[in-house]
Amino acid sequence: MSDPVLRAAKLSRIPGVTIDEARARFGVTRAAIQKARKDPASTPSLAELALAALTSNGTVTSGTLDLASIAAWIDYVNHDACTIDEARRLLAQCPQLELSDDAWRLRAAWP
Repeated sequence: MSDPVLRAAKLSRIPGVTIDEARARFGVTRAAIQKARKDPASTPSLAELALAALTSNGTVTSGTLDLASIAAWIDYVNHDACTIDEARRLLAQCPQLELSDDAWRLRAAWP
């Protein structure tokens, strides 16, 4: 997904992120985001929600891996009793992410 409008729409669907915050970050209009939100591609997957939690919505590019916090946030958002192992599996699905035992690095911009 490289289109800034679609990226902004996806970001605006992350719990806690407003359309106005996404608009400001990507420099697109509110109307364009609202239109793009009708596209199913603008809905983040569960793996992308985990990636959002890990990367502070794509604003942090590397750090220490805190799977317990990610699992807790996914559980809060999805009400699925997400475990640490499930959080690691979700993150492993993200091709733009490089994981090690206790660290991570974002290889490409997200969203």
